[in-house]
Amino acid sequence: MSLRRRDLMVGFFGAVLAMISGDANAADVPKLKPTRVGQVVIYRNQRFTCVRKGGKLVWGKGVPLPVKSPTPTPKSTPTTSASPKPTASASASPMPTTSASPTPAASASPTPTPTPTPTPTPTKKLVKIANSSEVPTGTVKVFEAGRSTGLLISIVLIRDDAGLRALQAECPHAGTLVQDGGRGELICRNHYSLFSAKDGALLRGPASDPLLKYQVTETGGEIFVAF
Repeated sequence: MSLRRRDLMVGFFGAVLAMISGDANAADVPKLKPTRVGQVVIYRNQRFTCVRKGGKLVWGKGVPLPVKSPTPTPKSTPTTSASPKPTASASASPMPTTSASPTPAASASPTPTPTPTPTPTPTKKLVKIANSSEVPTGTVKVFEAGRSTGLLISIVLIRDDAGLRALQAECPHAGTLVQDGGRGELICRNHYSLFSAKDGALLRGPASDPLLKYQVTETGGEIFVAF
């Protein structure tokens, strides 16, 4: 009887440990439910791609986003020119003598300064997000970018009197899409984190990071975002 009770206790604690381990792993992926293979979301500065596993759609392993390093400004080295040396003239003596001719001083040639090699800047790819007609003044609208390129990411476009801006649409806390909260703010309706629609700055938690801001270009009636 005691052996049977011990086996039941071992099985119970094993099940509890498995549940705790599963919850810990689930906390490392976006809470947003995947809808198709290849879908990409940015969550906690990592890129997650939807894959099919065991007949179900799940998020794959997160890939950290690259961090840009500032390009150092080269400093020019000043050059100095040599001053000509004065020449001494012969002093007159009681006896009549011939005066010495002055020796011309040689001028030093300036040392050429080497030109620094510029650090190459990573090339960004422009992805079309929307047509200009879809984002009139006063618009706060979420778009899914890059259907034709395979890069699936949600962007919120904002156009007001200050111009056109592009921000990350997924809340960094759990991956829920943000919405227009009015008064120049964006809100996550899942846990009510609040962000500035001007630059994505975090105004209220539980999110701990701001929304990423993207470079946006408008030309020929089309809106592009650089990735």
